[in-house]
Amino acid sequence: MNLFEKIPENFFSILVSKNKNIYIDALFVLGEAFRQEMSIPRENIIARLINNLEEQFNQEDFSEEDETEELKDNNIASKAYFLLRKLKWAGWIEIEMQRDSFEEHIILPDYSIKFINLLYTIVDEDLIEYNSYVFATYSSLKLASIQKGETYNAIITAYTNTINLINELKTLYNSLGRFHRKMCNQENINDIINAHFLEYKEYSDERIFPRFTRDSVPRYKAPIREMLKDILVDEARLENTINYASKNIRKYKTREEAENDILNKIRTVLEIYENIDLTMNEIERKNTDYIRASVNRIQYLLTNDKELKGKLVNILKNAKNEKVIEEMENKVQLLRQEYISKDSIYIRNSKDKSKQGNPIPLKEEKEIDEKIDREIANSLKNKYSNKKIKEFMENNFKDKPFINSSEIELKTTEDLILLILATIKADKSSKSFYYIEDNDEIIDNNGYKIPNIKFIRRN
Repeated sequence: MNLFEKIPENFFSILVSKNKNIYIDALFVLGEAFRQEMSIPRENIIARLINNLEEQFNQEDFSEEDETEELKDNNIASKAYFLLRKLKWAGWIEIEMQRDSFEEHIILPDYSIKFINLLYTIVDEDLIEYNSYVFATYSSLKLASIQKGETYNAIITAYTNTINLINELKTLYNSLGRFHRKMCNQENINDIINAHFLEYKEYSDERIFPRFTRDSVPRYKAPIREMLKDILVDEARLENTINYASKNIRKYKTREEAENDILNKIRTVLEIYENIDLTMNEIERKNTDYIRASVNRIQYLLTNDKELKGKLVNILKNAKNEKVIEEMENKVQLLRQEYISKDSIYIRNSKDKSKQGNPIPLKEEKEIDEKIDREIANSLKNKYSNKKIKEFMENNFKDKPFINSSEIELKTTEDLILLILATIKADKSSKSFYYIEDNDEIIDNNGYKIPNIKFIRRN
């Protein structure tokens, strides 16, 4: 199916133009007007546009537009008329002449209304009303179990609501991912707290919590499946429903087509409700993960941001910055570090007094040749080359899709250096065969305190 057989080819042009913001505001004015009346005289629409968008008209410049009719004057009224002509040219509105007069009325095609409503929901999530899809499905099937003649309508209602339900659950799952990503990218504690206790809490109370309470899937799942199975096993009732659909519903050309569609819809609803627990569990798990990560993020920023660990983590997070890599290569000096713990080997000091020995004569040191100096520098550079870093990570990855810092063997200080360099080069836009996901957890790997970073193999 070709989309532009249903809508004009210029339909989306206003949404990518220089003045796209005022076009969208104008569409919202039209949408508000048509929620109040069926059709409105063009002059009334012009008045509404001027009253609502006066400030935008003063700021916007239409001189660079590829307009179908030139803008004669630069006053607000001329801009409003121009804007209306542009919406007509793009196919968002149509102009209809009244039968009893020469007055022009503005009407919105059905596809325009759908797109305007979609834009409303994207701009303002508060406009999205909660739909009790589960309870509506249960109620329609319950009514049909009493009034058998409503079975076909109940099946269609159950199917439509169930498809809408599963789509909304998928939307909830992906929206939680959006909150999680937004939280991870924020460095300011106040921004994280506002996002969690204002944006997320409101979203959770309105969209997630009801799915487990008043419109509970676990509560109505079993009765819905039972009533659908009753329809399938009741041959007389199913036969009457198929006959009714084939004779009264125009979309069915044959009785066989009606039968296949009805049975497919019943089986689809049964299958969705059979597996819906997995979807609900995934949503609950992701919701819990977000809450835990948000709290940990706040605690981390409150306690560790000014400590050495926080600074090291910030360096690793900004390792994809080429300037940071260059500075680290030029200025960072890695030194061997040892410490004494309860696991250290205890060696008793000898009580024998040390004796003064003969002094060792000093040897004269020759000046290091520049060529030798360059050779030493090149040998150090080759010691931690990109090839060696790649081999180090491939040996640790083996055939795994991902590994954590805790799984990487740090037997020597050289292994630790290679791990740090591998982390620095793990930029998603780089040529490395892996990328990283940060983690604030600190682990002990063979005596080294390091972040438990996740290394993920690229597909």
